[in-house]
Amino acid sequence: MTPSWYDVLEVDPDASPAEIRAAWKAGVVDLDPTDRRFRLLNKAAEVLLDEQRRLEHDRALAADAAADARAEEAGPEVATVPVGEPDLAASETPVDAEAPPAEDAVVLARAHHGPGPVTTGVLGLLAVLLLVATVVSLVAGGAPSAANDTASDALPDAREVAAARAAAEAAIVPVLSYDYRQLEQDKQAAISYMTPEYAGEYEQLFEAVVAVNAPSTETVVSVEVLDSGIVRTGEDLVDVLLFVNRPTTNKQQTTPVIYKDQATVRMRDIGGEWLVDCLIAGSGGTCES
Repeated sequence: MTPSWYDVLEVDPDASPAEIRAAWKAGVVDLDPTDRRFRLLNKAAEVLLDEQRRLEHDRALAADAAADARAEEAGPEVATVPVGEPDLAASETPVDAEAPPAEDAVVLARAHHGPGPVTTGVLGLLAVLLLVATVVSLVAGGAPSAANDTASDALPDAREVAAARAAAEAAIVPVLSYDYRQLEQDKQAAISYMTPEYAGEYEQLFEAVVAVNAPSTETVVSVEVLDSGIVRTGEDLVDVLLFVNRPTTNKQQTTPVIYKDQATVRMRDIGGEWLVDCLIAGSGGTCES
């Protein structure tokens, strides 16, 4: 049988979105972001919380069940594969081949089109590029281990963790949103939520990519936070995983297209204020310590 994302999250096939989110939160709460299981759980939630992708997944499972039934009728010589956890060593996508994640699509598109203006369809994903092209470590082990975090003498308490999570949910909206009619205003709004170090990197990329392309394509990107969870805590820092929708329009697509993304946001306590110090798109990668 085809491995199931429901099995990964240990939920029933008729589980509600709320049950899926609860299972995801419970599964990742004690995992390091570099852990294979962490990526697997995030991918499962990403698929099952997307109505269209979940429908496609269910169809694939139904087709696979029908094939297994036919195989049983054919006789014992037809071997079947037992249900189990999808093997990420073979593929990050256990059900069927899917399009590359949004961040990969942007990187590939820019490589194809060169340094010139990005096409209208790709520009709707530039917010994700802002996450990917920052100065962060994408090598496993780049972040402090959970054991080291626990040993810290300056771990945030429950009240501070809650404040960091709320700050991350508030910050992700201006950080990933922009309107071609007010780019400077949007950029300054985003920077106000960032540490000085991260703000510098963000501003450079914003000017090089968004400011160059958005006016000609008339792109407008907004952000809606769906859910969030605490990934880890450390000395004066809290990593928050956020699921977001990004309704996007441009002059060729006036009806909003909703992109579903997730991002790990590192919030750092700077003088009693929780500010964005790092952003990673998707379920892979980790911020530098």
